[in-house]
Amino acid sequence: MDDRFYFESENNNKVIFSAGESQHIVKVRRKQVGDEILGFNGDGFDYKLKIEEIGKQVRANIISKTKNRAYGEKKIVVYLAMLKNEALQTAIDNLAELNVSEVKLFKADFSIANLDNKKLEKLNLQSIQASKQCERADVMRVSIIDKNAIKIDLKNFSNCFFAYENSNEKIKSFAGDFSLIIGPEGGFSPDEVKYFSSFATEISLGKTILRAEVAVVSSVSALKAVSL
Repeated sequence: MDDRFYFESENNNKVIFSAGESQHIVKVRRKQVGDEILGFNGDGFDYKLKIEEIGKQVRANIISKTKNRAYGEKKIVVYLAMLKNEALQTAIDNLAELNVSEVKLFKADFSIANLDNKKLEKLNLQSIQASKQCERADVMRVSIIDKNAIKIDLKNFSNCFFAYENSNEKIKSFAGDFSLIIGPEGGFSPDEVKYFSSFATEISLGKTILRAEVAVVSSVSALKAVSL
């Protein structure tokens, strides 16, 4: 929905939009003082707002708020190897639409791409835009993690999976939240397979080799389908 806008916080029943979001409200969507819009800030609610002031930052009053239907479905954390720019952008859009909670990017042995803070910032902005379009009330956070820290990061996660091209293990039903590890275009190195196998359950995605941006979407979809 084009008339959904993201704000970071609210105070005394009022919200203030960032300069970038304010420009989108006024210049692109042509909203004026007195117009009603929808806002969200990641707390699980959709906010009905009325614009009260337009300047460098748009200010609006909260009329009402309702629980978003997609919020709190399951916690899903994806650990995704760094991909080339276009493939990564595709993955981020699709994972946001699948209601993934968080994406943590890591440098794998066969990763070709690198990410800096500027690119990471763009990916998080892209995640906000994807949340608007699929009508989420929260935003999928994108961050960077060292590969060797993933094991510690997952110590409290009961359902941990990693998709491995040479695996014959079929996805089985399970209960609760889950995490997923996906490799780069070149797959996992032998050392990475050994490492991830020490704390995550190996799963197969079928007989054909999938591109990384397809594999991550296919994996999340399949795991959501069998999760209880």
